[in-house]
Amino acid sequence: MLVLGRFSKVFSVIGEIMAFLTIVILGLLYLNDAMPIHFLGDFGVTLTGIKDYAVIITLTVCGMAFASKRSLIIFIPFCILAVCALACYSIIVFKIF
Repeated sequence: MLVLGRFSKVFSVIGEIMAFLTIVILGLLYLNDAMPIHFLGDFGVTLTGIKDYAVIITLTVCGMAFASKRSLIIFIPFCILAVCALACYSIIVFKIF
């Protein structure tokens, strides 16, 4: 019935951990911006670079958990769209073209 049904729990657990870490990163960055003294220093610049990728990858893993419970007809196009979103974001950030 479901080819990827076994992987849905794996994707769910990884997605939950990534969602937690993404919220921690966002919370630290927003708190750093709200404070008069930026306590993160140069590490804040690194976290800002990680932030957008963390959001995209977290949404991708959570979407894969959803799509893996369905069928390959939903899973494969979702994976293709996720790769396109990540590639397009990387093109925009790094100004490749």
